[in-house]
This record gives sequence, C-alpha cells and structure tokens, in this order.
Amino acid sequence: MAETRGVFSLQEIIPIKLDDGWTSLSDVFIAPSPSGARTRYTDGVSATPNTGYFGGGFPGPVATMDKVTYSTDTTAAVPGANLSTARYNLAATGNSTNGYFGGGQPTTAQMDKVTYSTDTTAAVPGANLSVARYALAATGNSTNGYFGGGFPGASSLMDKVTYSSDTTAAVPGANLSVARYSLAATGNLTNGYFGGGFPAASSLVDKIQYSTDTRLAAIPGAALSVPRYRLAATGNSTNGYFGGGLPTSSLMDKVTYSSDTTAAVPGANLSAARYYVSATGSSTNGYFGGGFPTTAQMDKVTYSSDTTAAVPGANLSAARWGLAASSVRANALPALDLPTITPTPITSLVLGTLTSPNTGYFGGGRPTTAQIEKVTYSTDTTAVVSGANLSAARQYLGATGNSTNGYFGGGNPGPRSTMDKVTYSSDTTAAVPGANLSIARYFLAASGNSTNGYFGGGFPGARSTMDKVTYSSDTTAAAPGANLSAARYGTGATGNSTNGYFGGGNPGPVATMDKVTYSTDTTAAVPGANLSAARYSLAATGNSTNGYFGGGRLASSLMDKIQYSTDTRLAAIPGANLSVARYLLSATGNSTNGYFGGGASGTAVATMDKVTYSTDTTAAAPGANLSAARYALAASSALANALPTTYTGTIQAPNVV
Repeated sequence: MAETRGVFSLQEIIPIKLDDGWTSLSDVFIAPSPSGARTRYTDGVSATPNTGYFGGGFPGPVATMDKVTYSTDTTAAVPGANLSTARYNLAATGNSTNGYFGGGQPTTAQMDKVTYSTDTTAAVPGANLSVARYALAATGNSTNGYFGGGFPGASSLMDKVTYSSDTTAAVPGANLSVARYSLAATGNLTNGYFGGGFPAASSLVDKIQYSTDTRLAAIPGAALSVPRYRLAATGNSTNGYFGGGLPTSSLMDKVTYSSDTTAAVPGANLSAARYYVSATGSSTNGYFGGGFPTTAQMDKVTYSSDTTAAVPGANLSAARWGLAASSVRANALPALDLPTITPTPITSLVLGTLTSPNTGYFGGGRPTTAQIEKVTYSTDTTAVVSGANLSAARQYLGATGNSTNGYFGGGNPGPRSTMDKVTYSSDTTAAVPGANLSIARYFLAASGNSTNGYFGGGFPGARSTMDKVTYSSDTTAAAPGANLSAARYGTGATGNSTNGYFGGGNPGPVATMDKVTYSTDTTAAVPGANLSAARYSLAATGNSTNGYFGGGRLASSLMDKIQYSTDTRLAAIPGANLSVARYLLSATGNSTNGYFGGGASGTAVATMDKVTYSTDTTAAAPGANLSAARYALAASSALANALPTTYTGTIQAPNVV
C-alpha cells in the first residue's frame, strides 16, 4: 500500500487508499512553492468551461460559431468551431463536454458535435436526426439530448441523442402532444420543457420525462402567458425562461419546474422586441443573442432578480438570426469551479473521514413499549439499545430527524404531545418539552430535511394539523399553511431535502398524496402521485429521487413508488412488494435501501423487509427482524430522506512544511 502520511486531497480518502491510488508527494506542489508563485490545486480535475456557443444563422446562411465568456460578458468568433455546413433555423443542446447542433435550413438531418475543450467541430453522422427538418427545438441532460418538432409539414417527432455513442433514435413515447415548429425548449436534469410554436401561435408547453422517454400528461399551468413562436429558451435547475417571439415580442415567461407553472416576469423582458432569437446560459444567467430584425445584440438575464440588460461586449461577431446555442452550464448541467489557492506553510492537517451513522432506529409500539431498537444497515442486524428508550412507553407515534438526531413525537396512551430526541452518537434519548407538538395526538406521520421536521395529521377526531420542529432550537410551532389538504390519520410520510410527501390515510380510506414544500411551509395535493390503492396505516421511506409507500390496512403487501421530480406514481413494481402483507408498520433507510419493520398481519410481527432501490426489489432480512413482534411503532435514521452525510471523525496528519 502506498505511503499516505501527510497527504492532502480534495477527494474522498478511503476509496483512494484502498485502491492504492495516491499521487506521490513529489508529483504535487507543496508550500512554500519553489518559485514563490501562486499555485492552482486541481487534484487532477479541470474546471468546467464557463462559456456558451452560438452557431449558424442568416443572412447567409453561415457556419459561424461565436463563443461567449460568461465571466467577462465578451464574445469572439472561434473559426475552428464553425459548423461543418452553413445553415440556419437549427437547434442545439449538449452536456458538460460537447455541444450538439442538429438540423436546419437548407433542410438537413445533419448533427455537428462541438468539443468545448478544443473549440473544434466535426460532423457525427451516426447522430444525424431520424428525419431531416428545421425550425425544431432541443434540450437535454448530462447523458442525452432531445430534438423535438420541426418543419416541413409541422412535426411532433422527438429524437434522442445518446452522447456516449454519438447515435440518435426516434423515441415515439416522447413525441410532442401537437405537431408544431418554431418552438423553444429548455429544462433541468430530469425533464425537458418544449413551449410555443406554429402553425397558429401556441402557448402549449410539453414536459418530457428523461428517465422514461415519455411526454407526461398536459400541464396547462405551465402554458406560456401569451401564444407565440420563433422564440428562445434557457434556464437553470429550478426555472426555465422563454423570451421573444412572434407576434413581435420582448416578453419573458418564467417556468417554475417544481410546480409546473408559468408567469410573465416583465422585469426580465428582452431589451428590444425580436424573434428568431437564440439562447443559452449558466446556473445564474441566461444569454439571448441575435434575432430579427437582424441584430447582433446580446441580452443577459439575471435569474436571482428576474431582470434583463443588454451586454454590448457580448454581442455576436456579426448580426444574424435563426441561429442555435449550447453551453456547458445550461439546463442544470454539473459544473466545477476550482479556486486558486495561495499556498502557506502547513504545520498540521485535520481531515474528516467518518460519515453519519449508517443505522436506523425503530421505537415504541404495541404491545405498549418504550423500547428502541437499532438496525445496522451494513450487516442487516438489529439490536436493542436500552439507553435510547423513549421517555415514556407509547404507540401510534411519528418520527423523523436529521443527520445527528431522531425526533419521536405524539402517541398513545394519552393522547400525547411529547417529543423525544434520540442522539445517534451516544444512543441516548431525552424528552425535549420545547419541541412538544402543538396539539396532543397520535396516529400521525412525519418527514423532514436537515433543518426541520414536519409532523402531520393524527387522531383523535382526524386532524390536518402540521407542526414544524426546528432542530437547532428544539422548538415546535404549528405551520397552518402546511396543513394536510384534508383531515386524516394513519398516513405514511417521506421526502427529500426540499419536499415531504404524505400519502393515504383515514377516514376513507384515501389514496391522496400531499406535497409539503419546506421552503414556503405550504402543502398541496398532487393527484398524479396518488397511491395506486386507497389505504391507511402504511409506512414510507425513500432516497433523494423516489419515495416508497408500503403496506397498509387492510393487510396489504403493496409497494408504490413516487417519483419526486415529476410528482407521479410510477407503474406498479410487484417485485418491491412486502414479503408479508401487513399494516401499522414503520420504515426508514439510507440512500440505497429502505427498511420496513414490524406491523400487524392478524397478529403482531417482527418482520424486517429490505427494499433495494436500484432494482426495485424487496426481500425479508431476518437478521434485522425486531427483537419482539410489535406494531404502531415509528422509525428514524441519519441517512433517510436524502439527508446529507456528515463528517464526525478526524485524522491528525503529521507536520507538513
């Protein structure tokens, strides 16, 4: 194994050490630098180019490629990156290394690939469009580009470019809902939005789900504020911006991806009305260039303030319209900016190495108990941790938490408002009266993120109440704006870092799914994510992308998978069904697996089922079974609900000079 003392790395340490992958100390600069000059530490990784590319256009047509440098708002022609053939009315998208420019007039299926690192372009015939066309639109994510619509004849066709193989194929399931051309497109890493178009100026926006290559059901709330065509679009991870177009307009519409809604943002209107414009950008700004009446003008949209201003230094090298644009940083593509570091002598180095505990805690339940059991995920074993017992024996409680503590609230007998805090690092529990629920209740559910927990619904009487626990202060307050859409109890809840999902419940039973937006403390029903069958007394957990809702009354083994990015319930996944049909169970997990424990199936059970997220399969994990059969319990974990991993240990390196 390589000598590893006194090492400095920007990467995770353990896998490098195990793979004997260290870089020799003699191969890196150390402080003080031999020349005394400033040194850039890159750890073998190059920063992502902070640029955008605008290609083709008319009058001409031309093959010209212009490169916009975002940090200086300047533009220059890069002849080596010129398109392989002159054309206009084409479309472009790309990933972090290459841009793909496809179609155009004269009518062609041609695809050109721009290599950002060398500013060169070459035709890639294998990636040619499936049908020659122009006046189409394109967007995509890190792995694929999607080219939709176009002319002649007005088309609904969607082509998918696979970047890794430079190949293109039609994906009929993603075809536009209405054949059209002269539209625009943008999106984030999970979905693309194709808006506007012709014939007859349209406000229609189609949403394409990349993971399934399908166009989702119509989303009228995302329609443009004014029907138009020959417009342009770009955006970042949270919003898309659609600007310009015919009838001659400077109008800018903002699509909010999380809610699939669109609104005009007048402050972001283009500095001059124009159409046949093109756009791309970064995570902070959008750049809208060229257009008709023929112009070289470049407008810069600042996303944080929804304002637009002309940036003359970034004007195109020549006035033109009907061009296309791509960027390393549009569409929420991942980017890396590495700092320039001025070295100073290092006398010691402290590096974090230990992650959050890879465990889950199952507490309380019926027969009435205060017992807490800890599941060790790495070994699929469970053991009682008596020091972590609840402050009072109870059942029908709810639980959630962050990377360091679990919060177990409410319960019966009572009803109770009691909140207990489990400290994972010491396996101890204490009541935190300041965090007690605003209303005593039981049969509730909970979810949360790294800063707050949300406890919703409950009994007696069926309640919609949502309480918000602030972890930093161990206090709780009612959050009326986040109340469930209808009073109910026996729901299941999980979520990720931005949203919580509360599904099912009684009276009913119901299949309703409510989505809590943490940033605004608001809740709304999301019918597309409703459970496949109405039920209650179910359990839920998940990772950053999906939630899994399993079991329920009456004695169900059913598992539903909710996709957060689209607020939809995916097709049935019978392989993920529980090994034993049951209700009044509980669940938690980490980023790779969910654990569903206990419950009732005629009688109480101790069964622990393990869901493998990558394969959507479930199997009994007998070694992780609870120590005693029980139901109406609750569970929390340091790694559930996409909670961030934290560093809890350190290494003290030898002196380095």
